[in-house]
Amino acid sequence: MIITKLNIKSKGLLPLFFLLVFWGCKKETTDIGVDILGDGNLNSIEVLITDISARSVRDDSSRTDNLSSNTLGVVNDPIFGLSKSCLIVQPRLTQFGTDDTPKSIDSVKLILKYDYEQNVLGNNNILKYGDINSVLVMDVYKLNEDLVDTVKYYSTFKPELGDIVGTFTGSFNFSDSTSLEIMLNNSFGQEMLDWNSDIYKDEAKFLKTLKGLVIVPRNNTLSGEGAIVCVEAGLNSSKLQLFYNDSLTKTIPMGSSSRRINYYETQPSVNLTNQFNSTNNFRTTYAQSFGGAKIKVDLVGLDSVIKLGEKVVINEAKITFLLDQISITDEFKAPSRMFLVVPDTLNSKYSMPIIDLTTTSNYGGDYNPVIKGYEFHFNRYLQQLVKEYAKTGKNNFNGFYLSIPSDYPVTPYRGVFKTDKDAGDIKVSITFTKLD
Repeated sequence: MIITKLNIKSKGLLPLFFLLVFWGCKKETTDIGVDILGDGNLNSIEVLITDISARSVRDDSSRTDNLSSNTLGVVNDPIFGLSKSCLIVQPRLTQFGTDDTPKSIDSVKLILKYDYEQNVLGNNNILKYGDINSVLVMDVYKLNEDLVDTVKYYSTFKPELGDIVGTFTGSFNFSDSTSLEIMLNNSFGQEMLDWNSDIYKDEAKFLKTLKGLVIVPRNNTLSGEGAIVCVEAGLNSSKLQLFYNDSLTKTIPMGSSSRRINYYETQPSVNLTNQFNSTNNFRTTYAQSFGGAKIKVDLVGLDSVIKLGEKVVINEAKITFLLDQISITDEFKAPSRMFLVVPDTLNSKYSMPIIDLTTTSNYGGDYNPVIKGYEFHFNRYLQQLVKEYAKTGKNNFNGFYLSIPSDYPVTPYRGVFKTDKDAGDIKVSITFTKLD
């Protein structure tokens, strides 16, 4: 259904030149001509689109070898199901050489510095997901394959695991510690001390011998149990430390040159799986990071605007999504921001940015506590669609995806959205001016 309103502010239209000048200033959240009229739109038409459908679909894989920090942990989310973030780290030599004197291991530990909060455009977001007091069990494996510098690694990467060299049992101690410390097996530490001294003189030989370590959380069985946090595995303060001969220490840090890769495993809940396997419209939909879920949104009535022709200037195109407040708890905060993207032209299962949201300052939709949701403006994208249709006769709009950002690092968030079109949960309004 489409509701149209006509706002007439002047008996005549401004010349096309002046209209395009004001539109070209990219005043994304204002109407054309406001600067000179002062009190509203110029012969504008407002279209409210209510024929909207939404469903959850599987999220894209994302590149995870270039993140500023990384996630680690597992959560058995009562709404979303099991979500696991595994982490590959790579200790690298910074000091070369060692002596051949006998060495006896006392202990060995893997230290990963917590990334407690993330500042995005002046807003601090605590980087935790789930119950931080939950007890987790995580195994540490040797990595059994080389990490190639020229290869890009994604969240679906499945590394070849070697021997277990340690196990962590406990909780993420955010309040009393700046780092996660995992005690590894003394046999692994002794093995490293017994390596030929040549291995410590050449980084290539070292990386052939210790390709990396993989931290894999074990599944937890209780609903609501578990937590996922962020660590900074690319800092020298994250390291492998060997203590030996009573008072000596050998430190092998994870510096900026270390490869660090996340990969994710999810076991979606029944509700999510039902939507993944359906093409129906749902009144409640789900978005989740860790390659979990995004929301496909179809706007049937947008065709009527796209097909109006080239002599149309889009003053404002706005879409609003409402978050189900019942799903927000201390363990599961509202996502601080969301992305509005479109299906990729080559493979519609994947996403690509829209032109409006690649340069704007908020880099997507920030959470608005007043409306209890997210608002996006897609003026230029809609103008582009109108122009393409006028030129080719082809409508290139294929709906939107609403997703949680996968950067900065992969943000540990999830959101439950109200998407009942009869209740007007998703609101879409278009204001445009016809030039003839």
